[in-house]
Amino acid sequence: MSLLMKLQGYLRSLRQYLATPKGAFDARDYLKATGFMLLSMVALAFVVKLFLGE
Repeated sequence: MSLLMKLQGYLRSLRQYLATPKGAFDARDYLKATGFMLLSMVALAFVVKLFLGE
C-alpha cells in the first residue's frame, strides 16, 4: 500500500470522526483518530520535503 493511499485512509477516518456526534466514539477511537492525524501530518511533511529535494 502506497503512502498516498494510507494518507487518504487516515484523512477519511479523521473526517468520519469529525462528522460523528460527540460522545459516539470511545477513547480508543479518539486516540486512533489523533494518531492518524499526526501520522498524516508527518507523511505530508515527508512528501513535501521529497518533492522539494531538500
